[in-house]
Amino acid sequence: MNKCLFVILIVILSFPAVYGQNKQNIKGRILDRDSKAPLFGVTVKIQDQTGGAITDEQGFFKIQGIDVGRYTLVISYIGYEDIVLPNIIVSSGKETYLPVEMIETAAGLSTIVISNTKRIGSYNDMATLSSRTFNADEAEKYPGSRQDPARMASNYAGVQGTDDSRNDIVVRGNSPLGLLWRFEGIDIPNPSHFSIAGTTGGPLSILNNKVIGHSDFMTGAFPGEYGNALSGVFDIKMRSGNREKYEHTAQIGVLGLEFMSEGPINKKTGSSYIATYRYSTFAVFEAINFRLGTDAIPNYQDASFKLNFPMKNNANFSVWGIGGLSNIDIVFSDDTVPTNDLYGENDRDQFFKTNMFTVGATYNKYFKNEWSSKVTIAQTGQEIIADHDFIIWDSAAALNDKLILDDKYPVLRSRMFEGRTALHWALNKKFSARSRLKLGLMADMYQVNYIDSSRNEYVENWVTKLDAKDNSQMIRTYASHKFRLTSNLTMNSGLNFLYYSLGSQFVVEPRLGLKLNLNKKSSASLAYGLHSRMQPMYTYYYKFNDSLTNTVNSSFNNHNYDLGLTKSHHLVGAYDIRLSKLLRLKVEAYYQYLYAIPVESRGGSFSLINQGSGFSRFFPDVLENTGTGQNYGTEITIEKFFSKKFFFLTSASLFNSTYQGKDEVTRNTDFNGNYIVNILGGYEIPVGKNNKNSFSVGTKLTYGGGRRYTPVDTAATRADGIYVQFVDSERNSLQFPNYFRWDVKLGYKINGKKATHEFALDLLNVTNHQNLLTVVFANDPENPGTKKLVEQPQLAFLPLLYYKIDF
Repeated sequence: MNKCLFVILIVILSFPAVYGQNKQNIKGRILDRDSKAPLFGVTVKIQDQTGGAITDEQGFFKIQGIDVGRYTLVISYIGYEDIVLPNIIVSSGKETYLPVEMIETAAGLSTIVISNTKRIGSYNDMATLSSRTFNADEAEKYPGSRQDPARMASNYAGVQGTDDSRNDIVVRGNSPLGLLWRFEGIDIPNPSHFSIAGTTGGPLSILNNKVIGHSDFMTGAFPGEYGNALSGVFDIKMRSGNREKYEHTAQIGVLGLEFMSEGPINKKTGSSYIATYRYSTFAVFEAINFRLGTDAIPNYQDASFKLNFPMKNNANFSVWGIGGLSNIDIVFSDDTVPTNDLYGENDRDQFFKTNMFTVGATYNKYFKNEWSSKVTIAQTGQEIIADHDFIIWDSAAALNDKLILDDKYPVLRSRMFEGRTALHWALNKKFSARSRLKLGLMADMYQVNYIDSSRNEYVENWVTKLDAKDNSQMIRTYASHKFRLTSNLTMNSGLNFLYYSLGSQFVVEPRLGLKLNLNKKSSASLAYGLHSRMQPMYTYYYKFNDSLTNTVNSSFNNHNYDLGLTKSHHLVGAYDIRLSKLLRLKVEAYYQYLYAIPVESRGGSFSLINQGSGFSRFFPDVLENTGTGQNYGTEITIEKFFSKKFFFLTSASLFNSTYQGKDEVTRNTDFNGNYIVNILGGYEIPVGKNNKNSFSVGTKLTYGGGRRYTPVDTAATRADGIYVQFVDSERNSLQFPNYFRWDVKLGYKINGKKATHEFALDLLNVTNHQNLLTVVFANDPENPGTKKLVEQPQLAFLPLLYYKIDF
């Protein structure tokens, strides 16, 4: 370990911190928030300084020759609400770009001042509550987030982040299956490396935070434009590249070696590009004998790009894409002594590979009559390949405390592909400063190709769970309307219409939100929404022996082909108050009733509400949409935005999450931890010549209730030989110990004359607290040929070091 740190230190010191004037530019574009029209003649000033700029006909502005540091911008325009943007960071390596949208003041309505401390709210102004905007800076500055948007979101109220092995988003006790990922207006597959079919998270994110623009994360009562989502929405926007200047970023660290480049394609037309590439570097840990929860070496790489072409007459065309490749071989048959692995079962060798991509094109057009149009087409794809080989150890060798391989043979062969051709057409109309309408059409054609066969280690015959090649379609239309009833009262209303061809499913989802400004510092909000979600795609196609008709082994049926949508009523209330200029308090209370949840027709406690996390697939019996569930709770957020050298964010959630299966017994869901508390903050100290550099320290504490789990039926598990069997009547009667983790992040930034150097050390689980991940039924190395229950701990202390240069 010391050798590795020494090499990295030499690399760091090889980049000289050349000091000079350290000048840089602030620039951006200002649009009307409702119509998306560029605003000409907007005044942009630096507070307490003489510098400033005026926007041109396309809404662009540029303030040149600014010293490195933090600034507050004041933006004003006749007939629009003033905007104050504090804590704008200017560094020497990159220009600072600010996309800004201004709100027109309606006749008879008073003017107020908007601050970017409203980050606790949403960039999408149709979202009344339970929403928060974020950007790349937040994914980087939060300790323990690993530059991952999903892990960053686990700091917010209502979100559980108590699984170190994955970045699953558990919102208000809901399964991660209910989460929607939207990228550039298109619903995309799980953007994670090493993802499992049907899930929405994984160990590592494919998304690169360096290309993320202003985006939204929502946890309930979503606006009308979001359909096919139950628990949460990640609405990710890519930023465009610098249209005037070439800029680059290089980074090396534990999570990978990456490079980003952006700049103009044609300076005269304003076209630009931005592209990233990342490659894993986990092999360094094998060299220094440092474990990341597994002895296997994860290999992965990902990339993203956006080409942006402004056109005449207020039009714009862009081409964009993201993608990732990953594979890992977890091999136990080469072991000579027993080992524990966070990501694998020790009774088999596992070979796992995943690929994911999304490519698309977007055309925007603003019309002078306050209409705007946005059309996006895309193709997505996700492939998951898994092979398992069962291990037989030499029983005689075990007497001498040795592991010697006797034999191994295949027990699983799985190939799963899901693709989607997608269209999203949105029309936006600004009727007046009081009223705005958004209409949309979304059409998705799904393509699936599955083959999945497995066998019991004691039986020679293979059982084919999946063998399907098919297409299906989903059509959605939506309407969202925002109306400012008075200067203090705003109403957001909407409808989402969803049709899915499998089973001819159709649902109409109403949405309604009201926000009342009680005074200049506080507001109260109330929102309702009906939401629905299709099941994991392979659930509709898997084959099985029908326990209801006792069909023989050679005959299989697709009983779930017409399985219906899961639905949920959301009701949320919120109170938001600004305690001081940069200190906010927000309290939310919610109730969620879920119904039409798939449960097993044969009876028992099984419910799809408990699926969606971990690394295991699920193949239940015949399903029907008769299950129910409910979530209710209270959340509180206290946030101090950066000022006087520090910031902090504290969130606490108290909740209850229960469900009923076919047996109609009320039980805890898997995700009912009952409470979660996050406390994080950071302090920044200016150092160096003229205080141009900075040293930062951040910390995060997480404490939450443990996951629920079910006792294992040992006899039934031995008889099955492949999947762990549980005591059905005691579903979720047990609970893991409470989760605790303390993370610390140290950073040092050097602003050179033409480059910015940044060194960061993220120390995860600094107390080395042994949180429990799960209990598995695996080979007992001390007694070959037998199995036992084994507790799998989560990640121990883990240092993540990286160096980044912007130039």
